[in-house]
Amino acid sequence: MGGALAMANSTMVTAKDGQQHSWGSIKLLLATLIVSTLGDGFCGVMMSVALPDISETYHISLSVANWVTVGYAIVAATAVMCAATVLAHYGLRKLFFFSRVLLIVSSVIGLFSLNFPMMLGSRLIQAVGSGLMFPTINTVIIRIVPERYSGRIVSLNSAIIGLGIAVAPLLSGLFLTYVSLTSMYAVPLVIGIISLVMGVKFMFDVEAHQDRRLDLVSVLLAFVGLTMLMLGFSELTHRTLTASFMLVAGLVVLAWFTVRQLHMDRPLLNIRPLKNLSVSVGVVMYIMGGMGQQAVLLLLPLYLERACDYSDAASGGFLLIVALIYSGVTLVAGKSVDSHGIWPVLPIGFLVLTLGLFAVFGVAPLRNAWIIAVIAGIAASGYALVNVPDKDVVLESVPDADTADVSSVFSTGAQIASSIGSALFVGILSADVLHRTAAGIGRHAAYAYGFQHSVLVGAILEAVVLVAAVWYAREMVKHGKARN
Repeated sequence: MGGALAMANSTMVTAKDGQQHSWGSIKLLLATLIVSTLGDGFCGVMMSVALPDISETYHISLSVANWVTVGYAIVAATAVMCAATVLAHYGLRKLFFFSRVLLIVSSVIGLFSLNFPMMLGSRLIQAVGSGLMFPTINTVIIRIVPERYSGRIVSLNSAIIGLGIAVAPLLSGLFLTYVSLTSMYAVPLVIGIISLVMGVKFMFDVEAHQDRRLDLVSVLLAFVGLTMLMLGFSELTHRTLTASFMLVAGLVVLAWFTVRQLHMDRPLLNIRPLKNLSVSVGVVMYIMGGMGQQAVLLLLPLYLERACDYSDAASGGFLLIVALIYSGVTLVAGKSVDSHGIWPVLPIGFLVLTLGLFAVFGVAPLRNAWIIAVIAGIAASGYALVNVPDKDVVLESVPDADTADVSSVFSTGAQIASSIGSALFVGILSADVLHRTAAGIGRHAAYAYGFQHSVLVGAILEAVVLVAAVWYAREMVKHGKARN
């Protein structure tokens, strides 16, 4: 952010709606949003090292325990779809305070959870607050930050999310190992309170309010469709026939949702910009890259804790290595997109992600946590080279009126990637463990096999997308949308 931060605080910046704000006030606003992003990033992955403990504490299967992750992603995705409407109707200030209150309340409930339904309920409430904020900060950045600096600010925000992702498993692991299962909720509680206090002083609206109302039918269709889809993915390798029915039913409901959005004057999620091929393919690239990252972040702690017998705290420490590599590369990605645009950064990102996942698959039998963590970090860094250039270039290429909607589409895509990745990969691992332990194979070997199988599926998926990424980036250059 060197050049951007060098501007004097008193410098007046003209936003895309014509309003002027001092650079100092913009920085304080962004700082407040980024602190809240840290909390939301933590919430997104705080359960990654806790799944085995949840399974054992509440005497439920790993796939059921995983609903603290899948359910969170489904509700967050639904909330993300509502974010543009809520932002337009109530303004940034009210949306921010509502989301932080939800974060604080859900953290208190989680902190005192007595059973699995109570813990799951806390996660679903938590997801509403986080989901409303995920797309909002990108919308704010695009609207009030000068275009020549937006890539670096977006990358800073992504790096902060990465920091939350980095710290969450370690802190969660420490709390799980030395305090209790629910004590990890103290972290989002503290961050929620701090960001709320900052918001009282520094938060302001960045656009005029509009008379837009939530379409509750669309909200219900989105939630039901995503839930059925994720149920299908989670059971695909265990109860194939039932899972197939759920997948088809989920797709039908989501198709109904899509048709409804296209025929509404003010849809819940404006997907009309997806008619533009550069936008729709960009969103697909974003989702597929996110699934590759999930293959690392969700599966690695299960492998370390159950195949290698590391503690929750140690597992979190190894995930810290992964996430720090990701965060560092994210900052580089922001500067790269500001300087070079989407080519060749995006294809390189998918290449690194693909090769990294194949490498993790290859070295997994060694059960050497240090080697696995470093290679997994390199694989995850590939997503950093996908995330920032893809999202920033597409957001800058659409009209200002569509910015909030496209930002919501991207954030919805991120949650869909998280839920599909979690349901699919953990579902494969869980089914492998059940089948192999039932056949008399030891737990360590069963988890190691399930980990390899899941990672291999992820690597093959990313290899296919790599080919599409090369074509997409070249097409963006050809049509003058690559910013280089």
